[in-house]
Amino acid sequence: MRVLLTGGTGTLGRAVLEVWSPHHEVIAPPRAELDLTRPPQIFEAVRQIRPEVILHAAAIADVDRCEADPDLAFRVNTVGTACLAAAAHEIGAVMIFISTDYVFDGAKGSPYTEFDPPNPINIYGRSKQLAEETVRSLCPRHFIVRTAWLFAPWGRHFVRQTVERIRHGEPVGGIAQTSSPTSVLDLARAMLHLLEIPAYGIYHIVNHGMASRYEMARVILAMLGRNPEEAARLSAVSGRRAPRPDRTPLRNYVLELQGRDPMRPWTEALAECLERMGLPIRHPPPGSLLP
Repeated sequence: MRVLLTGGTGTLGRAVLEVWSPHHEVIAPPRAELDLTRPPQIFEAVRQIRPEVILHAAAIADVDRCEADPDLAFRVNTVGTACLAAAAHEIGAVMIFISTDYVFDGAKGSPYTEFDPPNPINIYGRSKQLAEETVRSLCPRHFIVRTAWLFAPWGRHFVRQTVERIRHGEPVGGIAQTSSPTSVLDLARAMLHLLEIPAYGIYHIVNHGMASRYEMARVILAMLGRNPEEAARLSAVSGRRAPRPDRTPLRNYVLELQGRDPMRPWTEALAECLERMGLPIRHPPPGSLLP
């Protein structure tokens, strides 16, 4: 199939290109050719490429930037997505839209399923929730994929930042906010399998298990042969413009009900990620790393 990928230079986009390209023709236009702030250009690009699948991974994902500039957040994340969904429907394409755990408020106390009502507490989450609604209304042949806390052997994210701090002898740690750490490579593989049957709708796709940033830092230290007690607990609110939900772990409930959840524990995916970064990894007994 011909696949149109937005956000091809991002952390997830790179994983999609690696995982999907051996199976499908993946076209990832640069922003100059498909700018989400220019609706006419969106329709023109989709009409010219005429993909069978549109995988929409591009977004303004900086939570504090969205809070400071709501116009930009809604222009890109909501209106741009709406135009892409309408263009997908116009040519009969399937749309895969990447959403987020931040559509939830964090008050549930247990992992969120696809059947829990969204209630975002910041502009980023609200812009993605509204984008989900536009995809559902404008493009019936859709997969809305909510995921969380992506990491990869490349890009800028918590895992790489923690590794860099360890390399430079700097203190490491994390906040108590809890969610579902997820490998972009595992996510890309799971989304590829979504296309096997037309069971359209909302899906949660995350690696199994949950952790706080502090707990992730402990695991990274232990896997690198360091004392996990070196990790420090940090404030969840210091210097942050946007409010964050405290606990938004996701459960792949729809995939479970379908009997086809392919995801593994996040600690296994993390070990593979660190190995691909060229780091020697220790594999402590399961359950020995988290406090």
